[in-house]
Amino acid sequence: MGVTDEEDAAVAPSLLLDRAAVRVSSAVQKVLRDSGLTLERWRILDLLADREGMTMSEIASAVVVTGPTLTRIVDDLATKALVHREVDVHDRRRVLVHLTPRGQRLRRSLRPAVVEAEAAALSALSDDQRSTLSALLTRLTDTR
Repeated sequence: MGVTDEEDAAVAPSLLLDRAAVRVSSAVQKVLRDSGLTLERWRILDLLADREGMTMSEIASAVVVTGPTLTRIVDDLATKALVHREVDVHDRRRVLVHLTPRGQRLRRSLRPAVVEAEAAALSALSDDQRSTLSALLTRLTDTR
């Protein structure tokens, strides 16, 4: 039995956000299933794709994981030769994480299917509504 519009209006916004996130995440996880990547690992590869390296704290903040969890994930990605770490040439106290060529290829091969899965999960919305949703979520999550 579905939820009516009136019942939906009474649902807490946090629950609605969680439901939407689960819907999109589940769709993406189905795409990733055969790649050996979890959603968190995918998000890190995708985040690093267009960057010249990021610190662990920058990655942790961007993908919303704890430091110890991120360390385990990056260790695993490094073991699979998808990322590598290097000391920042401008500040030797910092370590930067980069995608390897293998990581770039994997990300490139999965990206179209991930984008398609996200779009399908949001297909109940028009293009304008998806754009508005994106703008609103960006505003809600902007940490500046």
